[in-house]
Amino acid sequence: MKLELISSDPNKSPIVLKQFPVIVGLDPGADVCLDDSSLGHYQCMIDDSDGELTVWDLGTRSGTFVNRVRVSPKAPLLPGDELAFGKHRFEARYGVGLGRPGRAGSTGRDRCARRAVAKV
Repeated sequence: MKLELISSDPNKSPIVLKQFPVIVGLDPGADVCLDDSSLGHYQCMIDDSDGELTVWDLGTRSGTFVNRVRVSPKAPLLPGDELAFGKHRFEARYGVGLGRPGRAGSTGRDRCARRAVAKV
């Protein structure tokens, strides 16, 4: 499975995820590190179970949202859904035949530079 998170900001590159589970957050130790102080250090987890993706909020104050509904504690993530947290809004794109999980990837800014991750 390959998941592409397409930012609502056209100036930002998609985040391509190929291995699950994936942790998203502010912390440089997160699989996808985003430079956004409104995020939790570990904001959410995205997991794949037999081709079905689930988003878990990891107890954050700011919340994780799928289609503008707060995730508590988990919600399915379907193709075309909006995934939102902090100042970030993404469209989830995935489907059958895109391959099996590989390794998560994205790039954050300075504080995230230690991780191999697409600029967001």
